[in-house]
Amino acid sequence: MTDKEVIKSTMQSRGWSQSRLADEAGFKAQTNVTGILNRGKNSMRVDQFVKMLSAMGYELQVVDKFNKVSPIIVDMEETN
Repeated sequence: MTDKEVIKSTMQSRGWSQSRLADEAGFKAQTNVTGILNRGKNSMRVDQFVKMLSAMGYELQVVDKFNKVSPIIVDMEETN
């Protein structure tokens, strides 16, 4: 599943439109979200991905597959 598919699937499960996601995530316009999700590039920027997930009530965790380090929660709000 690609990053764009994750966002689209999450939007669908929440019943959110691109307009609502734009509002909740702090984008200036729905066209910003539309451009990110539909432009020709294969992937979006990590900060955009985390921002959209966070707006929908999700968090991104980086998990060590070898279980030697605790998961890292990626929170873009803390880095601003």
